[in-house]
Amino acid sequence: MTRGTRTRQAAWAAPVLALLLVLAGCSDGGDAAESADGGSGGSVAGPQDGGDAGGDSDAAAVSEGGGVDEAERQVIQTGSIRMTVEDPQVVTDQVVDLVEGKGGRVDSRSESAASTDETAQSSLTVRVPADQVSSTVDALRELGEVDGIDLQAQDVTGTAQDLDARIHALELSVDRMEQLMTDATSTRDLLAAESALSERQASLEQLQSERARLADKVALSTLEISIAGPGALPVQAEEEDGTFLTGLENGWEALVATIGVLMVVLGAVLPWLAVAALVGLVWLAVRRRRRRRAAPAPQEQPVPATVGTAPAASSDASSD
Repeated sequence: MTRGTRTRQAAWAAPVLALLLVLAGCSDGGDAAESADGGSGGSVAGPQDGGDAGGDSDAAAVSEGGGVDEAERQVIQTGSIRMTVEDPQVVTDQVVDLVEGKGGRVDSRSESAASTDETAQSSLTVRVPADQVSSTVDALRELGEVDGIDLQAQDVTGTAQDLDARIHALELSVDRMEQLMTDATSTRDLLAAESALSERQASLEQLQSERARLADKVALSTLEISIAGPGALPVQAEEEDGTFLTGLENGWEALVATIGVLMVVLGAVLPWLAVAALVGLVWLAVRRRRRRRAAPAPQEQPVPATVGTAPAASSDASSD
């Protein structure tokens, strides 16, 4: 083998060897992160503590009551409360002040006034600190009659620990990638390390966002509060004033109502009137025809005698 051939092979081997070193460094970084998580005294319990880094094992350990202190448990509380009060709008304002006074916030609010068909109602979605849920419920009992309470708790300690472990591992991997970018001696090595760093940073940001949402749900419990009034308004809720315009309005409404009733009656009777008119016309025609048949024939009038002509009876008498 010639010296030129060896030189060309060495030139090709150097970039390949550098790329292999980068990939080996990535895998070593991930393994080191996992080993660091499992061996450190962080939030993830190691095998010697009766748990592993998996969410299922953590959840099992929490459910059995071992491996996690009570103070380290992550619990999401949600619930719904139904109330009946005399004035829902006033009580709604009081509930808002109560929640904000305990360090919480109101996420949504809707209200509707009372009518002749429905009662006054309001609906609130509030977030209160997890350690203030019981005191909030007790305070609501003082504002009105609590008809129903439904509180639920979900233990997410295993999920939180799993997210913490994955975030820690990715942070170590990102640091390793940044170090490899600093130590890169060629453009190819730099591009490979930069691509791996971008991928790990995107995954890290996604896990951090998910962990932040979970922490918010744990820190602030969600309560759905429904407030209703005692009943609907009476039909005559307002007194009518006896003015000319009121009398005119009432008279017009009575006239319109009367015309409407008459139109309904006329619509119902009109077919019968048409049939009765047709029968009456037939009866009149038959009666007229009978009268014409029963009338006597006209008698012939006597012809008057002419002047100078004697009646026949007189001539016969003179001849006798």
